[in-house]
Amino acid sequence: MDNDDIQIIEAKTRKDIKRFVRFQNELYKGNAFFVPALESDELKFFSPKNPSWNEVEVKAFLAIRGGEVVGRIATIIQKTYNELHNCKNVRFTRFDIIDDCRVATALLDAAVNFARERGMQAVHGPLGFNDLDKEGVLVEGFDKMGTWANFYNYAYYKKHLEDAGFTKEVDWFEFVVPMPKGLDPRMVKVAEHMMGRLELKVVPRKMSKAGVLKRYGKRIFDVINENYAGLHGVIPITDAVRDGILKQFKTIIRREHVTIVVDKNDKIVGFGLASPNLSRSLNASRGRLLNFGFLPLNALRIMREARRPKNVDLCLIAVVPEYRNRGVNAIIIHETFKNLLNAKRKIGFLETNLQMETNTAVQAQLEGFNRQLIKKRRCYKKVLEVPEPESLDVESVPEVV
Repeated sequence: MDNDDIQIIEAKTRKDIKRFVRFQNELYKGNAFFVPALESDELKFFSPKNPSWNEVEVKAFLAIRGGEVVGRIATIIQKTYNELHNCKNVRFTRFDIIDDCRVATALLDAAVNFARERGMQAVHGPLGFNDLDKEGVLVEGFDKMGTWANFYNYAYYKKHLEDAGFTKEVDWFEFVVPMPKGLDPRMVKVAEHMMGRLELKVVPRKMSKAGVLKRYGKRIFDVINENYAGLHGVIPITDAVRDGILKQFKTIIRREHVTIVVDKNDKIVGFGLASPNLSRSLNASRGRLLNFGFLPLNALRIMREARRPKNVDLCLIAVVPEYRNRGVNAIIIHETFKNLLNAKRKIGFLETNLQMETNTAVQAQLEGFNRQLIKKRRCYKKVLEVPEPESLDVESVPEVV
């Protein structure tokens, strides 16, 4: 094979799946802003161990030139999403390339061809199996540290996607909020007033993390499903996915990062989740828990940062529909800041998870906290041309007598 030739192969074998997973770490080696996913998690993503496996069809492709991997892309048919939205979409994810338009075009063509073979009508992404997976191409904020929950990519991705005929479908914003020195008296007043007026209470922090998960764990996901139903790319969280996330809660999430608001009948009306910002330890780990093949130094570094974080990621806030626009968001934000201010470790800043550009109500909640827009991500889409049905040549049809 000539060194200028690009070969697209499907990653089927365990060896090729490992090459697929490791390519991103090789591409971003030495990049100070890149935060890798753990290799073990990415390998699980492409196996039946993934709790979403039964509701998707997945193919992963590698671009090879001169015997070396120069790009990758994975395609997903999310059957549940397509059924709910009555559409025929293929998602793409894990799209990474060297700065070469030919590599980008070859991989994106592979995704489009896969879609056509399956009778699909559009390709969009990056999107994962569900809304809790990583999504979006970074289009602004390349000089900002990434987070474990989202992709990092070089600036040239945008050009190569658009040159291949992909256009913007939706943008997400990410904000950073400096940790305030004290509680805002106005928010304290609003939170206390709304809790009294609506007969709400916050689950006390003295309840252990194990107690919270046992009592409210499953119900939290009902609230998330209610809150995010109908939003772009969202699929209801299944019981299997929920159980996997709850296991992660037990190891990473700290009790002071969880806020649950309940009514007088102990029904959850709102939920807020923050998590330790693990970016620096993950950047140093290069996606692996073991050093030198056997020493768990990376795992220890990650766990230390999880226990004593310098910064915090504000993952999500969910409020059930009947309590929206009634001050529950303010209660959750107030409690989150209060818990972080009371923590032994001083927190520098909070970084929000993705907020859809049209979700101005959520964005407005942080306007009084000197928020700064630091990153913008984009979901791209390409609508496929549906072939016209072959016309019937009337003149060639024999006349029936």
